[in-house]
Amino acid sequence: MVEDNPTRTIKITQSMPYFGHYNEFIGPNSVIHYSWKEIDEELGEKSWIISRHDTAIKSFGFWRAYMMGADYIFVLDDDCLPIAGVDHIAEHLNKLENTTRWTESVPGQRTRGLPYQNRGGCANVALSMGLWEGIPDFDSVYTLGANPPSEIQLPKHNFLVAQGQYCPFCGMNLCFKREIAPLMYFPLMGDGQPFRRFDDIWCGIIAKKVMDHLGLLVSVGKPMIHHKKASNVFTNLVAEASGIAANEHFWETIDAISLTKHTVLSCMIEVGEGLEASMDSYLKKLGQAILIWSSLYSLAL
Repeated sequence: MVEDNPTRTIKITQSMPYFGHYNEFIGPNSVIHYSWKEIDEELGEKSWIISRHDTAIKSFGFWRAYMMGADYIFVLDDDCLPIAGVDHIAEHLNKLENTTRWTESVPGQRTRGLPYQNRGGCANVALSMGLWEGIPDFDSVYTLGANPPSEIQLPKHNFLVAQGQYCPFCGMNLCFKREIAPLMYFPLMGDGQPFRRFDDIWCGIIAKKVMDHLGLLVSVGKPMIHHKKASNVFTNLVAEASGIAANEHFWETIDAISLTKHTVLSCMIEVGEGLEASMDSYLKKLGQAILIWSSLYSLAL
């Protein structure tokens, strides 16, 4: 657990609601709890690369899970709850390990030509993004201007994001394989930074750029979770304002970076070097942060 506070303030108990139906396996001694203090102690002068007062702080947890030897890394925000009767972990793993190469042309229908026995398997699905019921994830401009619905119709079936395409990446409900952990850096946001609330979006752009280059896939859909917290739209407007224009062009900057390497880590380093060469002060600083982030993984190899 990564707590976005100077010191640890949350008391870990076995009955914490976001442990859901895994309570029987999780006790207070099973949770490793981090705050700014532990991040600073662990990373020292490099700790500036981990954002404060923004959800981007969760990157530290990804790195620690990697260093502890995790084969799969799961992410669940503190305002998100597993749904009763849904095996949250199993559904994420099923997408990563059992996605078939054949799929229906009409989702949910056994359309003509679909093999009965062997549909093959996709060994290259490396990231699973789960969706959510409850509060939709709209930005403040759309919420204020379009009066969107309070509930949305969710897809009933998983889908793979096509190679060469980007999609809004949400960090609330994720699972990814160990091999792509170096890509899971949520860019500098929050305290001391010009932007907020675009951390997961921009992480997804970088990750998808590299994953496309390496032939790795993203699956979207199950498992669903319940998103229970509605953010204040005016607070979000202030937080998002500076990043709205930048978001229009951030993907173009990443898309234009030439990748030539053949591993996740070496490609992430290429992204960092490409951004570090930018004339834009934020992008240059982000490039430096990505290179430091990548060095943390280089030391582990």
